[in-house]
Amino acid sequence: MHILRNIRSKIWACVSVALLSYLIATLATTWVNNETKVSITHIQKIDLPLSSKGLLVHSLFNAQSEDYENGLLTGEKGDVLRANMRHDQIALMLEELVQLASASHNDIYPRILSLRDDYNDYFIMASHYYLEAVQKADIFAARKEVHQLGKLRAGLDADFQNVAEMLQAMIVTDLGDNNQRIDLYTRLLHILFVLFLLLTTIVINWLANKEIIAPLANVKKMINDFSRGRTVDKPPRSQGGDEIQALASSFWQMTRELQHITVSRDYVDNIINNMSDSLVILNPDLTIQTANHATLSLLHSSEEDLEGSSFRKIFSHKEESVADSLFQGLIEGKAVTNLEALYISAEDDAIPVLFSASALYLPDGSLQGISCLAHDISELKEQRDQLEFLANFDKLTGLPNRNLFFDRLILTMNEARRYGHLFALFYLDLDHFKPLNDKYGHEAGDLALQEVAKRMQGTVRDTDTVSRVGGDEFTILLSRVHNASDAMKVATKVLDAIGKPFVIHGNQCVLGVSIGICLSSPDLTSADILMKNADTAMYAAKAQGRNRFMFSSPDQM
Repeated sequence: MHILRNIRSKIWACVSVALLSYLIATLATTWVNNETKVSITHIQKIDLPLSSKGLLVHSLFNAQSEDYENGLLTGEKGDVLRANMRHDQIALMLEELVQLASASHNDIYPRILSLRDDYNDYFIMASHYYLEAVQKADIFAARKEVHQLGKLRAGLDADFQNVAEMLQAMIVTDLGDNNQRIDLYTRLLHILFVLFLLLTTIVINWLANKEIIAPLANVKKMINDFSRGRTVDKPPRSQGGDEIQALASSFWQMTRELQHITVSRDYVDNIINNMSDSLVILNPDLTIQTANHATLSLLHSSEEDLEGSSFRKIFSHKEESVADSLFQGLIEGKAVTNLEALYISAEDDAIPVLFSASALYLPDGSLQGISCLAHDISELKEQRDQLEFLANFDKLTGLPNRNLFFDRLILTMNEARRYGHLFALFYLDLDHFKPLNDKYGHEAGDLALQEVAKRMQGTVRDTDTVSRVGGDEFTILLSRVHNASDAMKVATKVLDAIGKPFVIHGNQCVLGVSIGICLSSPDLTSADILMKNADTAMYAAKAQGRNRFMFSSPDQM
């Protein structure tokens, strides 16, 4: 090749191949990270606001419906006016839902748009007929219109509930798709890195053999011939010859010329220390011989701290047997490629890495050392962990969400069926939470929900599960109880804990909680039925005056 005129250009050709492969792999990793960030940003900016607003607007509609019913039952004009005043907030939130859904959710956008129009039509009728009904001396005079409004309200309530469930299911689906996408990207990156490593090795090996190793072998033969007194034929000169050819032409200066064309240690060290990945060279006894700058930066260590110390000081694996077999295999000459392991920093922090290693041999075949290469994957694992957290835990309180709670409920049901023990399911809804939210704002409401979560967790065992299933609704799963009395004791502790005053931004607030309890039994074989029974019991507790607990059946007490 005419462009490879000297040793430097040939070495840089090999280095360029390696750097090009590394650049492509880095670009692929950057693209994967950007794709992951785009997915997370979409969920944070579109899906999560959609879901939370869907739940909130449903709650506001229920509150409006309750005000209309109270006004109709009591004849109080104020209840109807209060219900009418809620319209602006509901309409504004529906418009926000329409705007968010129109951005990227073509499947759910028509449903929300239809819901908004149906609600506006309903409100025009409701604001007129309900007010007219309470102003008349005979409230039954408008019973036909009120009955018609009741049907419309029931249909709207089902639509609100359906939209809220679709929005929640959308988040779960998006998170699941993101997890699958990240797993696919990770596998593709592994394959890409291996392919580039193989391709780079093949190209560099071919280039080095053709342009460096073969010419040097010829020079060695010439020197051997000369040292033995044999006739040495002068190699033919070629156009654009390099230092090796010049050395071959004047072999009597072989030693000096070899020094000139040998890559200096400083040059190689410069290449190694400018690598972005960690490189550690081990002695045959698995002590650290040298480490590049990327390793020192990753581990927050100095050369003096690492050199001469055991490699086990910085290397770890979650399975000790894997580490033992890995080290034995390296000593025996086996290579390791892209093993997920841990590096231990000077502060004892565990850093996840993709680890590769191979043995280095002397010309006589004896083991000279082991080369260890590690790529930091902390950011990728953090992103994966964040997606897993969003899929299974409530972002505000840190409690398990509905998805994780149902998994644990089904597991508890299977264990109870297998071992024949009882468990209890609590369905809890905060009392007077909406007035607190309206008076002090959503930020204060969020702080109150976080405090409620802490207090509930303090009333149960580590083996039990407290979860937030939406809004101000929670569930508690007592994994094992002896009888109904155990559930009653826990319910009493919860009532006492929630009943204590809250201090939110310097203001003292009081909340209560209504609890529905359902005990397991052989005939309750569905998680949905258990939840429905506990939910029904909770509403019965509210009907009895709130801030109390009720069992789903008198037979369970």
